[in-house]
Amino acid sequence: MSSSVPDHPSADDPRTLAQVEQAIASGVPILRFNRDLERRYEADTHQQRRQFLTTIGIIGGLVYNVFMFSDWLTLHDMFAYVALGRVFLITPMIIGFLVLLQHVKSRWVLETVAATGTVVASLMPLVVMIYSDSPYRMHFQLGMVLIMVYCTMIQQMPLRYAAIAMFCMVVIQLVTTYLAHFADFIIWQSNALLFVSTASLLLMASYFMERGKRFSYLFSLRGRLLQKQLMQLARTDSLTQLFNRRYQGEILTRVWEQAQATPTAVAIILLDIDHFKAYNDSYGHLQGDACLKRLSEAVQQTAEDAGALVFRFGGEEILVLLVDADPSRARVVAEALQAAVAALHIEHPALGEGARVTISLGIAAATAPQTSADALIGSADSALYAAKHAGRDCLRFARPESVAG
Repeated sequence: MSSSVPDHPSADDPRTLAQVEQAIASGVPILRFNRDLERRYEADTHQQRRQFLTTIGIIGGLVYNVFMFSDWLTLHDMFAYVALGRVFLITPMIIGFLVLLQHVKSRWVLETVAATGTVVASLMPLVVMIYSDSPYRMHFQLGMVLIMVYCTMIQQMPLRYAAIAMFCMVVIQLVTTYLAHFADFIIWQSNALLFVSTASLLLMASYFMERGKRFSYLFSLRGRLLQKQLMQLARTDSLTQLFNRRYQGEILTRVWEQAQATPTAVAIILLDIDHFKAYNDSYGHLQGDACLKRLSEAVQQTAEDAGALVFRFGGEEILVLLVDADPSRARVVAEALQAAVAALHIEHPALGEGARVTISLGIAAATAPQTSADALIGSADSALYAAKHAGRDCLRFARPESVAG
């Protein structure tokens, strides 16, 4: 069982939040974030984007084959070729692309595969149309509009990929209709203007769609970062920056709930600054607070290196929680904490020349849920009292029978 803290803010969160605010203020006109934020955007949305492309790819492939009915009506003389192309060429290609999407890790490859599949799907029926003598060819080629809409509006292709795909499809449209000779040059020009205008309007819509998606991501990310900040404030003691008693209760409850399924070895180290009242009385509370902060930083760093969580238990008392820890490991961590505090060399002249600030530690270990959290803390507190009674600057273990309740 891990003692890691969920949604724990990282050191990069403040910088990321500043980048998000800057991006929102800029309006994202070029549909691009700075390098770090763009990398995070692609990573955060990659899996969702892959699932989306897979789903609409399956639906799009089915609809694409349904249009064989339109092929039969408007391109009857070449229907067999179009049907064979849809079923035995384009459909296997779509399936292959969908399989490939599941293994693609790069975002640009993901979008390129999706765009390529759409462009190739648009090419096949129009190439066959060139060889048809059907009087309905003029109407058949309008099916390209649906594929263009699918590419931009349904696939929601990012603008730069949509622009390349639209350019390819317009070129395919213009070349195939020109080679088909089903209309004079004036009608071909009018037809060309229709498709160029359609592509332009769809790209405009694609721009606003992507811009909206990016704004939505920015606001969502900002909300998550601010929520993590608020949760951190609610969990953290303002002076020492250690977790507070409130969060200590949440973590202990969670550990004991998880231990209902799998019994877990838990150890608690309760430490107290020796003669801290004398320190405060001699140097004032501001200096006392500074001492407590320095000591808390050392304890937190040492405990985190050992995979433990640290809480301000009250006053100058600090509680260290270790999960999946036996008594021997708890002793090693306690000795490391004692050494870390000693290494600070915080003077305590009120105790005599050369005196330093020290800590006393009480250790208790048990198996949850056989022993309750309150009983384990009580045992650690008794062990701490024993360390104080033994002369301070030492550690003591709770007796086995004291943690059995």
